[in-house]
Amino acid sequence: MIRHTGANMETVRKRNRAAILKFINDHGPASRKDLADALGLTPAAVTQICTDLFAEGILVETGVNVKSSGAGRKKVLLDINYEASYICAMTIEPEYTTVAITDLRGQVAAKKRCKTNTSITPQAYLDKLSQTAEKLLQECGTGDCRLAAIGVGITGLVDKATGSSIKAYGIWDEPVPIAKILGQHFTVPVYVENNVNAFAVAELLYGTGKEHDNLMVIKWGPGVGCAIIIDQEIYEGRHAKAAELGHFIVEKNGQLCKCGRRGCLETKVSYAALCKIAPFSEDAFGSLYCGHSDDEIGRQLADALDLFARSIVNSATIMAPNRIILTGSLFESPEVRKALIQACASYDASLGQDRIIYSELAQKEHYIGAAAICTKMLLFS
Repeated sequence: MIRHTGANMETVRKRNRAAILKFINDHGPASRKDLADALGLTPAAVTQICTDLFAEGILVETGVNVKSSGAGRKKVLLDINYEASYICAMTIEPEYTTVAITDLRGQVAAKKRCKTNTSITPQAYLDKLSQTAEKLLQECGTGDCRLAAIGVGITGLVDKATGSSIKAYGIWDEPVPIAKILGQHFTVPVYVENNVNAFAVAELLYGTGKEHDNLMVIKWGPGVGCAIIIDQEIYEGRHAKAAELGHFIVEKNGQLCKCGRRGCLETKVSYAALCKIAPFSEDAFGSLYCGHSDDEIGRQLADALDLFARSIVNSATIMAPNRIILTGSLFESPEVRKALIQACASYDASLGQDRIIYSELAQKEHYIGAAAICTKMLLFS
């Protein structure tokens, strides 16, 4: 017989707490009995955990279930108080940086987007972002008294344990202790994650991930980013290097890529690569694609899309995801998405528009991932 020590019991209690909150997040308001039945917990355990969550201001009662059967007491529904705290979400990418103040659901209270400044030191830039965050919190009318955490999504490799950027392609060449620097301005926890992985967490909490266990998330623009979700968890692999779709080798002895290898997919389909076919602004790819359907530019763009499609199909053949989620500036055009999906389906008929879908969160991609990693740590870990 296994004897549960105090440490073990605390671990079980945290796991049950996270399970209760995740169930409510995914399925909506639920009664204590609903929670006990769905999660296989005793009513006493559910009541005790919920009592603590009420005291912390995380759970609230939202009324009774009018559909409750029987003549007894109506079920009182419980929901997450997503407005209980603020999150500061920072997304740092080569071209632009976004700083947003959101609630635990990722709803924006204040936001600012600016050009990423790589001409100053990382310390100086993060100091400026901290000042921006402080001003946005003041706009919300509370200062930092309701701030619960800071989330940072950044391109490239990160060390989540130390909250550091190891290699932020196109931004910083050297490791940067992001959490340590931001900690000089704020006393709340700072969580750092790769920007595409962060967006994948948002899909798990607020998007398609609530309904499917296995996903592949592809971000296109300015580069090609990817994240893999297996059994509701982000798969990271050795040294947190996984899902490098943009660095599939697609051409022997091809152009040198920023990663140091030659012939990567990014050297063919990134924003910079496509601009070599015909210059365009990143938000106007759809107009370029549709405006050159019958000429040499159109043929080269179609070839690039076909190469991208083959890489996606090959990845899906290995991973077998329930859904492939598209996001990013170069996917904003419905015509471009349609062409890509048709190209994928020409190689694998199962990869049509029912399995390859545009993210419902795409318009929030500049901040929702950084917010989601905070919500995950605060509520579901």
